[in-house]
Parts: sequence; structure tokens; C-alpha cells
Amino acid sequence: MSRILTINCGSTSTKVAFFDDDRELARASLDVPLTELATMPKVLDQTDYRTGQVREFLGANGLDATTADIVVARAGTIHHVPHDGAYAVNELMVATLRYAPAAQHASALSCLIGRDLVAGTGIPVIIYDPTCVDSVDEIAKITGVPEIVNMPVYHLLNPKAAGHNFAASIGRDYADLNLVIAHLGGGISMAFHDHGRVVDWIFDDGGPMSPQRAGAIPTRYLTDFIYTSEMSHQQMRMFLAGKAGIAAHLGTQDLREVEGRIEAGDEHAEMVYRAMAYGVAKGIGQLATVRAGKVDQILLTGGIAHSERFTGWVRELVEWIAPVTVLPGEHEMEALAAGGLRILRGSETVHDYDVYPPGYNSIDEIVANPSFLA
Repeated sequence: MSRILTINCGSTSTKVAFFDDDRELARASLDVPLTELATMPKVLDQTDYRTGQVREFLGANGLDATTADIVVARAGTIHHVPHDGAYAVNELMVATLRYAPAAQHASALSCLIGRDLVAGTGIPVIIYDPTCVDSVDEIAKITGVPEIVNMPVYHLLNPKAAGHNFAASIGRDYADLNLVIAHLGGGISMAFHDHGRVVDWIFDDGGPMSPQRAGAIPTRYLTDFIYTSEMSHQQMRMFLAGKAGIAAHLGTQDLREVEGRIEAGDEHAEMVYRAMAYGVAKGIGQLATVRAGKVDQILLTGGIAHSERFTGWVRELVEWIAPVTVLPGEHEMEALAAGGLRILRGSETVHDYDVYPPGYNSIDEIVANPSFLA
């Protein structure tokens, strides 16, 4: 039996699970109260608190991290890597996440917590299927501003697992299919998976709004909004990625509450919610063009995919492109564990992480000159 500890930090919770092979022994979503978060304004400030929560969870379930064969963490805000799959958590990755991250997000804590839990044991700690895999067609990176290269960022962990699961359900292989997969969560991202390779994508800042994100906004409006705002650079980034979208329109990011309002006859809530589904459908249509409409299946996954109302609106607009399959939920813990199991069984290898943040050439430089996001 192979013992696998998985850790997945989100904005307000830490998901943790322990597996024997693919059999789950224990799981929890450990909430970080807003009152605690208010005392820890920077993501890294939360490390000790969340690590303590994970230790308590393990102890309460009679488990010990040091008995794991591997620790698999959700990938944090590292910089672009050339391959999907597993990367070893090494000193360069740790320094990058602490001093020069690509963005501010609690996911960065996942591998730091895992590393702390097994420090000195030699147990491997890896990340799996990061959001920043650069496998896309080069043409997709070109923008109208030559100095701005649109580098790929997209949810990969859960959508790729959904692709594998769908393919298995029809007796095919993920690498044999053309799939447009939409991940519908706190952020919404979509990608075209061409026979196992993501070739183009729409991230949560380039497509529809989501429960927390603004999505794509015309530059003429966004420029005026930014320059007339009193927010700092970092405050603006955090607003657009955490307090916009449904939350800004309706004062809540809880879509169950939104659906309750719709049931009660709130036409404004329905229009805003429908606009989000409309944006998802537009994104799927946009992606379908990159392979001339040759799409075997459209997959809708993530937490919002539990809503039959929402997925129904999307389906109505896109099923002329290809059949639509809904695979609701975020099965990220299972996807992390499955990746770890493939590593332990030797069917996949672990990549070395050797990508320095832009402008840095050594770990010492990263530590001595933290970026403004650190």
C-alpha cells in the first residue's frame, strides 16, 4: 500500500486528505475564520496557523505525516513551467513562493505546509498539475501590445482529471480526444485540450465574470477605473480577483443565495447570474475555433457545475458545437492523490523545478530582493 498525504490551500480553507493507494482514510476542509484572516493580511502570515490546523487534523485521526510515502500539494503561484504533471518542491520553489511569487494566492502555502510536516524525513514533497503550464500554441500568446506576452494561466488539476474520467467512461483515452473543458469555480477558466495538450485557454481575468473575479473588461473602461481609483496596485489586483464579479453585483459570492433570490423572483439577480453563464458559453465558442470546430466533447466541471440552472443555460448556447457532459465538483484531492500514486508506481516521473522568476538569477537574489507581491 502507498500512503499519500494531499494538501490544497484555498483562500479561506485548507483541504487535507490522507490516502492508502486510492482509498481515502480521512479528509477535512479546515476553515480559516475571517477574524483570523484579518490578523494575517499577507498570505505567508497564515503558514503557521494553517500548519497547526493540519497537524491537529492528522492527530485527531490517528495519522502522522511522517508515515506518508509522498506528500502531494496543490501547486502555488510559481512561474511558468514547460510540462504538466509533478514537480519536486525544492529550495528554488520555496524561495520563489516566499519572496517572488507570480501572484498572491493561498495555494502557495500548500507545499510549504507539506514540506514543514515532513522536514528531515526525506519523504518527497511534490506539486502536481500547476496552473502555469506553458504547452500552448505560440500564436495564442500574441497581444496587441508587443511588450505584453499573454502567458498561459488556467486551472489544470481538476479539468485534466475530468478529461481522464470522461474518456474512461466512454472507453477512450484522454490523449485521443479534443475537449473544451470549463472549470466553473470561484474563478472560471477554460481551455482546449487537444489530444492531451492544452493549446489555448481563457483564464479567469480574460473571460466571464465569476463569483469573485471581474473577468474580461474593455481596456477603455478598465483604464479609467484604475486611474480614478484610490486603490494601490496590489489592492486593485486583489479587488479584481477577489471582490468583483457576482460579489460586487449582488453583495454575495454564495451562488445558493443567488439561486434563492431567483426563485423568489429577483430579476436583477437572474440577469447577472445568466450573464455569467452567457460569458462561459461565449468562451467555449471562442475556444472551439482554434481547431476549426473539431471538438469531441464539451465538459463542464467545478463547484458551479452542481447548478442545473447554470449548466442548462450554458448547454442551450453551446451544444450545437459538440455534446455537453457535466461533471460537477472539484475533485482536486483525488487528482492530487492519483498523481502521487502514478509517481510511486513509476508510471510518471517528477520534473526538476528550475525556473527562476523574471529578473532573478539565483536564490540569494530572490531572498535579498523580494518582489512587491511578496
